[in-house]
Amino acid sequence: MKTFIITGTSRGLGEELASQLLNTAHHVICLSRSKSEFLQQKAEEKKAPFLEIEADLSNAESIPDLMEHIFSSIRFENLQGIYLLNNAGTVQPVVPAELASAGEMVQNISVNLIAPMVLTSEFIKRTADIPAEKRIMNISSGAARKSYEGWSSYCSSKAGLDHFSRCIAEEQKQRTNGIKCVSIAPGVVDTSMQEHIRSLEEGKFPQQNRFIKLKEEGKLYSPSFAAEKLLTVLFDDHFGSEVIMDIRDA
Repeated sequence: MKTFIITGTSRGLGEELASQLLNTAHHVICLSRSKSEFLQQKAEEKKAPFLEIEADLSNAESIPDLMEHIFSSIRFENLQGIYLLNNAGTVQPVVPAELASAGEMVQNISVNLIAPMVLTSEFIKRTADIPAEKRIMNISSGAARKSYEGWSSYCSSKAGLDHFSRCIAEEQKQRTNGIKCVSIAPGVVDTSMQEHIRSLEEGKFPQQNRFIKLKEEGKLYSPSFAAEKLLTVLFDDHFGSEVIMDIRDA
């Protein structure tokens, strides 16, 4: 049995990652703001071990209790591998930095950076003595490596996630049966985040026309395609040899 802990699974890429992992040999555990009827139905059809937990990941202080609940549900006998996929994220606020409120900035950094940091910390502590394969995949963004007007919070949080991943990988090199960690940009995926960007008031986000054009030209990845590529990376024998990745180069 392999166990997967995935965040942000109510829709889009996270929902597709969970969907593709559902089978009788996998225990899929989802953390999200709301539950997915699609995942519940598919888990029943496939008779797949499945747990879905509603959680507000912007409240970092609640995460240790969430992880306690999650790990109490895991059967460690004959566990072949345990994986954490930090997928939950938000692009808001999409405005120049001086127009973003303190609350919007805090919310962005809390969801995109602090939550994955705390989840990773708890995951490391709770798997320290587990001999099974242990891997963490952080879903980053090309915005972590390139600056965009109007995305100062998003770019900064994803850049922080990349560098946090580097630190975790460096620390775990020194451990016996250490965790392998990768931070990967999934390409431009056709999700609700992209819909929001395309629907913004004209002039609010200077890069808006670029994303509209990608949609019109059919150059956005479907969540299904992106999830399949990401899972190929997750299960690759060389996972972790390169910490910062881009799905378009994988």
